[in-house]
Amino acid sequence: QLRRKIRGDYMQYANGILTKELIYQTARRLMYENGYKKTTYQMIAQKADVPVGLVNYHFKKQELLNKIYMDYLYQIKDFLAIQAQGLLENELQAHMLQSNIMMTQIFRDSRILSFHLEVNESNLVPPEFHQVVRKKQVEILKYFHVDITPESYYWCAAAEYGARRELILQNKDVDINSSDFQRLLDLLPTIAVRIAGLSPAIILQNQKKANDVFARLDYTHILMLP
Repeated sequence: QLRRKIRGDYMQYANGILTKELIYQTARRLMYENGYKKTTYQMIAQKADVPVGLVNYHFKKQELLNKIYMDYLYQIKDFLAIQAQGLLENELQAHMLQSNIMMTQIFRDSRILSFHLEVNESNLVPPEFHQVVRKKQVEILKYFHVDITPESYYWCAAAEYGARRELILQNKDVDINSSDFQRLLDLLPTIAVRIAGLSPAIILQNQKKANDVFARLDYTHILMLP
C-alpha cells in the first residue's frame, strides 16, 4: 500500500512537471504569434487543452515573462561556456559576445523584436535579468580597476537601461547585415561601463576580440521565442 502511494505521488508530481512545461511552451508560442499583452490565460489554456485555473496556478503572466527572459539568457551563457571556451580573455569580452548573440537573434525575427519592444516599452523586463547583467558589469569594472562606488554605478545602470531602450526603438528597422547594426551591437553592452569611466581604448580592444569570436560561432538555434 505504501509503495502504491509513493508511486501515485510520483506520477502526480511527474504529470505536474509535464503540464507546467506544456503551459510554458504554449505561452511562448502564443506570445510569439500575438505579443505579450494580447496573449491571455484563456488562450493559453485553450491551446494547451488544460483548465484556465491550472495555467494561473503554475504561472502568473509576469512569471512567464521572467522565465522567458532568464531561459534565453542562460541558453546563451551555456552555449558560450562550451563553444567559446578558451577563446575569450576576460569577462568584458564574454559580456559583449553574450549581448551580440542576444540582440542579433532578437532583431533577426520581426515578431521577437516586436515582443521585446512591447516588453521594454512597458518596463516589464524582469529585475532578475537586470541584476545578473549588472553584477557582471560591476565585476568588469573591478577587473579593469575602475574606481566607482555602488551608488554611482546604480545611476550608470539606470542611464544604460533608458539608453538601450531608446536605441533599440530607434533602430527597430535596421538591417542586421549593415554597418549601422554592427555599431548598435558595439554600443549596447558598453553603455554603463563607458559612463562609469572605462577607457574607450580598452573597450575598443576588447570589442575587436569579441567580434572576432562572434563571427566564428553558429548561434542560430538560440531563440527567445519559437
